[in-house]
Amino acid sequence: MYKFLQPIIILLFLALLAACANSPLKTISPQVSLTDFRLVNMGLLEQKYRLRLSLKNPNPFPLPIASLNYQLNINDQEFTKGVSNQAITVPASGEEFLDIDVASNLMRIVGQLSGLKSLLNRNFNYNLAGGISVMEGAPQIPFEYKGDVSLLWGGSN
Repeated sequence: MYKFLQPIIILLFLALLAACANSPLKTISPQVSLTDFRLVNMGLLEQKYRLRLSLKNPNPFPLPIASLNYQLNINDQEFTKGVSNQAITVPASGEEFLDIDVASNLMRIVGQLSGLKSLLNRNFNYNLAGGISVMEGAPQIPFEYKGDVSLLWGGSN
């Protein structure tokens, strides 16, 4: 009886392996962090900033990103939010950078400071959260990252 069941068990095991091999891999959320926060142009009521986001892909396959929505809070207050439709592909177990130009008013967040020099020499706590779309219609891959960053003067570009 055992000799009769052995080929059936082997066939079932091979069928199970084949089914698992064709199942899609679960995508691990990429690590998105703010690596650069640059003041590009300073106006009285509004300033222009360039944010540089680092996107690290922990997956063993390339991650094509069609769009990214984000919300950046500085010192627990909303600084900016938006969507970047810049398509990039983050290599398997690799890193890519995404530059986003935004306009906001940092002065209302940090309150009255003792001049511009104080603003430029200060570290800010931030929370960056949002979602990444790898293709239209697919559910977004969420991300959230907390850290601190200093404001750098980048001049006008």
